[in-house]
Amino acid sequence: MERLVQAALARLSEEERARCAFYLRGPQPARGARAELRGADGSPAQLAQRYAGRAAEVLREALDDVGRRDVREALAGQEKAGAAAAPAAVLRTGEQQTRNQTSDTSFKGRTEQSDYDELDTYDMSKTRVAFLMCVTTGRRGAEKDIEVMNKWFDKYRFETPSGQCIDPKGTEILPALEEFRDQINQSEDEISCCLITLMSHGRSHGLIQGKDRDTVDLDDIFALFNNIQCPKLQEKPKIFIIQACRGGKEDHGVEEIEHEFKEADCTCNLIAVRRLPTASDYYVVYSTQKGYVSLRNTEKGSRMIEAMDEVFSEQGMKWHIGDLFTKINKNLVHETFSIHGCPVKETIVVESTLTKAVYFAP
Repeated sequence: MERLVQAALARLSEEERARCAFYLRGPQPARGARAELRGADGSPAQLAQRYAGRAAEVLREALDDVGRRDVREALAGQEKAGAAAAPAAVLRTGEQQTRNQTSDTSFKGRTEQSDYDELDTYDMSKTRVAFLMCVTTGRRGAEKDIEVMNKWFDKYRFETPSGQCIDPKGTEILPALEEFRDQINQSEDEISCCLITLMSHGRSHGLIQGKDRDTVDLDDIFALFNNIQCPKLQEKPKIFIIQACRGGKEDHGVEEIEHEFKEADCTCNLIAVRRLPTASDYYVVYSTQKGYVSLRNTEKGSRMIEAMDEVFSEQGMKWHIGDLFTKINKNLVHETFSIHGCPVKETIVVESTLTKAVYFAP
């Protein structure tokens, strides 16, 4: 109770405390508990000490006279709840104060738990399937990306039942993915995981292009593998790696480190709608931020794929997918590239509805 009284009076200004003491000692007939406070100077310490157990009741009447009903109501609420709250809690008023009152019992119980629930992991022991689409026309260095991805498909035992979709027209991309989806649904094997890699030019608002510049909406691709259209993959991780521009902006960062020429995987903007997938167990990796270009070197290939190759080589058999792409992003963020001599940066973006951890190690 003493803490509540001290906190309430500490909220008042010097002038308000003086007025409070004046009303408490005033010559006019005092009502109720206020009469007991005559002779006190109204300071937090003396008030609390002299009227231990009743000081708050006495103080409430004086606060009405001072015009600080907000502090009075907060003090009354704390008394009613019977909470020995911290001083800061007294400053909450009315409905807000009542709403924020909590018992520390449940918190104590949580903090004293000795066992930490480990993150569940997806069962990756069954068949793993992969799909790769890569537009090579107008994308020098794309062959290197194909080489890198095929290496990791083999390393992590991903099968490619429908082959690969290399340099397709825009109108050929969705049918190829539909065929892949149908093969999954019709498979007699249990599927552990699906990995889809799409590498092409891209436009803003979730559009990717075929070699003829015809576009496909990524939302239409994601929908092919949701829990309705692809029941075989229900509660199984569906991983999408999107190596494409998402607009035409360039992130120039703050300083230039190297001047190696890069090509951007983007063209002009079109208007469409892109939404975060709502189906479960999706993990979507974009090679760049929304609205920005994605970087590709004419000899080394795409910068994200290059960074993936490095991190997967070092930690791919030990870390789960979230940690892997966090490290990939760190490596990219700490490098500076250039387009036509101008420094540019690249940052990947991850959207996840996974419910467990994904480990690629066989």
